[in-house]
Amino acid sequence: MTRYVIILLLGVMAVSCDGEQSLQEYYVDHKENDQFVMLDVPASLIVPKHNTLPQAQQAVLKTVKKVNMLALPLNAETQSLYKTETENVKAILTRDGYEELMSFGKPSQRMRFYFKGDEDAIDEVVVFAQDDKKGFVLARVLGDNMNVADMVKLTQTMSKKDGSIDTMQFEGIMDIFDPK
Repeated sequence: MTRYVIILLLGVMAVSCDGEQSLQEYYVDHKENDQFVMLDVPASLIVPKHNTLPQAQQAVLKTVKKVNMLALPLNAETQSLYKTETENVKAILTRDGYEELMSFGKPSQRMRFYFKGDEDAIDEVVVFAQDDKKGFVLARVLGDNMNVADMVKLTQTMSKKDGSIDTMQFEGIMDIFDPK
């Protein structure tokens, strides 16, 4: 009997371990790497400066509980990693079944939003922002019953007319790239 249980457990492990890295494993594998910056950001830091958003969009932000961020600031040491790690993240998001909610920006500065789950009650949104001069940020936005349509409206406020991303609204988060 014990032998059958062991064989069954080994079979389950073999099927579940396909050798491909998940998003969670990517975070864990890179948290000790000195070239990356990892932060757990409370929801209070996510609200844009001076509460410039309309009431409805501030309500959307209140559904967010916290954000796990992993950033690769671009400098002389990380230049060679940037392209490789960017491609790794894109592959993980595709492979893990995240659905792209929206993407905006221009080729040198782009932000993509992904989600998993029911569109009316999302518990996780992934934001992948890239800037060819600053680096990238991979953020897992965790919350309760976040709504896709509301998130789209919120992200539209971050896009400038020229297609770039208005990072001034989120200076607290963007400070990752400018260590003092």
